Amino acid sequence: MKICDAHVHLGKSGPWQPYINPTVYVDELIRLFDEYNVERAIVFPNPNVSDKYPEMNDYIAESVKKYPRRFVGFGRVDPRRDDAAKELTRIRNKLGLTGLKLHPFVECFRPDHPFFAKFFKRINELSLPILFHSGDGFSSPGLILKIAKKYPKLPIILAHLRESAVSALKECENVYVETSGTLPDFIELSADIDENRILFGSDVPYYRYPAQIAVVEASEVSQKVKRKIFYENFQIMFTRNK
Repeated sequence: MKICDAHVHLGKSGPWQPYINPTVYVDELIRLFDEYNVERAIVFPNPNVSDKYPEMNDYIAESVKKYPRRFVGFGRVDPRRDDAAKELTRIRNKLGLTGLKLHPFVECFRPDHPFFAKFFKRINELSLPILFHSGDGFSSPGLILKIAKKYPKLPIILAHLRESAVSALKECENVYVETSGTLPDFIELSADIDENRILFGSDVPYYRYPAQIAVVEASEVSQKVKRKIFYENFQIMFTRNK
């Protein structure tokens, strides 16, 4: 089955993982895609110190230009920085990237804090879909849901589908979920809500394709729904938001 992947890291990583180096460069990633039949993927920078994100966004843009049929480029920004809104504008208007990856835990910010209101307003003005790391604490889907409700036309993808992300999917129609690190049960629950808002995600290179593919295959949903998750939903979303 052909695959589109909604969650792939690309480029040099900052020193935040003590046991692995998740740095991965473009040609190595293309070889991995070819091995696992990945046709297209959202790619964005690895976590890095805040002043390195512009440099990494440049690398994403260069990679998209090199492989425009394989990559959908998302940028990264540290929302706490004074130049965050300026970098958002550069991501969209100069680099031509499609969306934004935010990790409230790594970047240490609470999405619904009033300090970041102008930041999210600018994201909405630029029509930049957001892929949020979701989990606990600042990354809670309940906090991210406040942004989704404030900007109902802005697509928001919750990474790492878990029970709280299922609830957010049910509550807000501009919320999507992706499957990296999930369990078959949560895929089944999400499909009962809306099979058209589930995207396959691998979180490569932190996770591995065989395991992440196997979880989707193990879910008790139809082959039609699996095709949507692995491929069709992504293609529809990123043709519309191209």
